[in-house]
Amino acid sequence: MQPLISCHSGKRPAHVAHSTRHDGDLSPRTVAPAELHERRRRALDLPWVALRQVHGDRVVLVERATADRPVGDALVTRRPGLALAVHSGDCVPVGLVGSGGVVAVAHGGWKGLEAGVLESCVRRMRALAGTGPIRAAVGPHIRSQRYEFGAADLERLARRFDSRVVDADAHGAPALDLTAAVEFECERLDVELAAVSPACTALESDDYWSHRARGESGRIALVAWLEPDEEGDHGG
Repeated sequence: MQPLISCHSGKRPAHVAHSTRHDGDLSPRTVAPAELHERRRRALDLPWVALRQVHGDRVVLVERATADRPVGDALVTRRPGLALAVHSGDCVPVGLVGSGGVVAVAHGGWKGLEAGVLESCVRRMRALAGTGPIRAAVGPHIRSQRYEFGAADLERLARRFDSRVVDADAHGAPALDLTAAVEFECERLDVELAAVSPACTALESDDYWSHRARGESGRIALVAWLEPDEEGDHGG
């Protein structure tokens, strides 16, 4: 796992990290359960909780370890020892750490960002743990130089976010800057953007999968967790 941020949430260490191709495909949609469990264990030896992602803004509160995958695009917990995970090829995975003992992950496709998945996630975190500072970390995703985008949708997203999301790809065609959309939302929501992976999933084929660039079904995971107690509180 590649670390993005490590800090304290309340009195407990909290972390956000992401996998690469070298950890294996971690998609619960395409990997057999036994093999997925072993790959997760090798990447981060904690109970994992993941979603059936639908490109929306639904946030799911996690209070215990479960093999079920609830429908939504963000997970939030105050429970130590649980690995909250979102999976992505080209979309933007975001991990968040609140100062009051809470962590979250969000799956930021353009539809989910437009729907307000980050706002919904931050609102739930603040409802759980107060209005203290929140830090965000952005994982690898497709960059605008490889993300040609329809002009009409791009114009609408520029109104929703800011003109900074409008860019051109490597061939000069209209392109969407997903990084800029996340930056805009963090500014609007008073969230510190503490780390942004420089990686582009479309360009860096040795390390990442890309549906847009190569039609691949593999997925990395971005994971956030609160460290368990020394005795081993693993969210059961």
